[in-house]
Amino acid sequence: MQLTLRYYYVFFEKIYTFKGEKMRIISGKFKSRRLLTLPGSATRPTLDQTKEAIFSSIGGRCQDFVVLDLFGGSGALALEAISRGARMAYIADKSVQALKIIKTNVDSLKVEEQVKIIKGDYRSVLSKLKEQSFDIIFLDPPYSMKIIDEIISFLIENDMVTRSGFIVAEYAKGYLVNNNYDDFEVRLQRTYSNSEVLILQRKE
Repeated sequence: MQLTLRYYYVFFEKIYTFKGEKMRIISGKFKSRRLLTLPGSATRPTLDQTKEAIFSSIGGRCQDFVVLDLFGGSGALALEAISRGARMAYIADKSVQALKIIKTNVDSLKVEEQVKIIKGDYRSVLSKLKEQSFDIIFLDPPYSMKIIDEIISFLIENDMVTRSGFIVAEYAKGYLVNNNYDDFEVRLQRTYSNSEVLILQRKE
């Protein structure tokens, strides 16, 4: 007997829900919808408090935005943007397990036509997409990877951020990240319990 999508969603939820963290969409048309994530730190989810600060800093709404989530994990940041009006999201990850969770979350929201899931490490994904530009680019690599400056430099050199677009980076607390780039201004730089968030906005 063929299993339904809902059955699969419940099955994955029981196995992969990140214990102790609330994984949900916090605003927009999918507000309060639950999302799945893998346990452990490999796909560490962005907490609701941090997520709210991020989207408040970029104006709350993402109407018609095209977004890139370079370290997708569960896809939560990109799907939050879709919920708030983004037109298209590219979600990348190199982990097969993470990609399965991303697809399950995308299918549960029925936004398959608005999301392109890409398998690959960040360098290969950036190489594939370097001719495109995005309104928001989310950078949330594993804390052990100190690569934020490298990626931001690549994005700027290849003109991958639209005018008035945003780069949103989350990284380990205490990791020194350059926030001084020509043609960009700091919209937010804030420290949380074990992480820091930097949001850069390109000038018009």
